[in-house]
Amino acid sequence: MRLRTHALTGFTVTLALAAGLGLAPSAARAQDELITDGGFEELKSSSVLQADNDGQDWYESRKDKAGRKLLMLSTKPIYGNKTQKAMIKEDPELNTYLSQSLASPQSGKLRVRYDIAVKSIRPEFDRSGFFFAGTSNDKKRGPNSTGKERFAMLGFENAGQEGKLNLFAREGERDWDDRTIIAQGLDTRTWYTITVELDVPAQTYTVQVNDGPVVGPLQAFKVKGEPVPDAITDLSFASWNDGAGTFYVDNVSARAR
Repeated sequence: MRLRTHALTGFTVTLALAAGLGLAPSAARAQDELITDGGFEELKSSSVLQADNDGQDWYESRKDKAGRKLLMLSTKPIYGNKTQKAMIKEDPELNTYLSQSLASPQSGKLRVRYDIAVKSIRPEFDRSGFFFAGTSNDKKRGPNSTGKERFAMLGFENAGQEGKLNLFAREGERDWDDRTIIAQGLDTRTWYTITVELDVPAQTYTVQVNDGPVVGPLQAFKVKGEPVPDAITDLSFASWNDGAGTFYVDNVSARAR
């Protein structure tokens, strides 16, 4: 077992959304922004969020009818965040993915930033709130649905204390215990900003929580006998039947560096 741990114990800084840290909706996005409607402000309903509409947009990419309904547009204030946001609801039997393709494939360096708040993680597997940066090449179950499509993989796990979480990275398709702990003692029901700096040619990335220490370089996700993706084309967030949790996502940004 290889368990790498980086100190960020008790790191509970709440994201100050009201202080202007939220990103602008896509109508006013910067020219170099690769994600549209990163703040989910242009969406009118959960059904619009779930659907794969024409053009670049958020959608439920696993396309299981029951699982799709667990992706919802949240319009009420949640843990101090008063803006619209996406919510994925836990289910021990279903898979739900929130995905969007980038405006163009990225084969160089890429910075992805997102805000996330985990309400709860079911105890059966003690993990959820997954984030992926990768691609879609099997044409079956949407982007980032299999290991060979993933370049970066992050997730949260219950930390053994009520209301506490760890953020971890998986650097390959090995045992779940073989992971790298990015941050310990994070709080449920609290917003955190996650920054992921990807170096596609080097097959590495780093992770930062709020303004905490930068962790890495981490190795890109590697499946035995399969090449690591040579370009990032899609971002995804997910809850699984073997990793179910309820969480919120907001202010997603992706920009080449």
